[in-house]
Amino acid sequence: MNTENKQFESKLHTLSINNRQGARIEGVLEVIRFDENEVLLETVCGTLSIDGEGLSLSEWNTERGLASLDGRIDAVTYFDKKQEDSKSHGRLFGKFLK
Repeated sequence: MNTENKQFESKLHTLSINNRQGARIEGVLEVIRFDENEVLLETVCGTLSIDGEGLSLSEWNTERGLASLDGRIDAVTYFDKKQEDSKSHGRLFGKFLK
């Protein structure tokens, strides 16, 4: 973890969803990846996956650890390290079966 992200370790994490049509997330350390169906963020409380449709990253402020999303939100999931490893293996295995 670089020194820029260390300032957020003691910061609170908040997630605010607005009528399932957007979200504001504080305490974000890194945007791992995003596309129109999933946004994956590393937060001070673990990895956060947001699934939906037409998702876009409308704001990403590294100094404040703030991310804002637009689009329809269908699911929000937090993962610890063990769950992250299991999820990635499941996706890879699922791709081989298709």
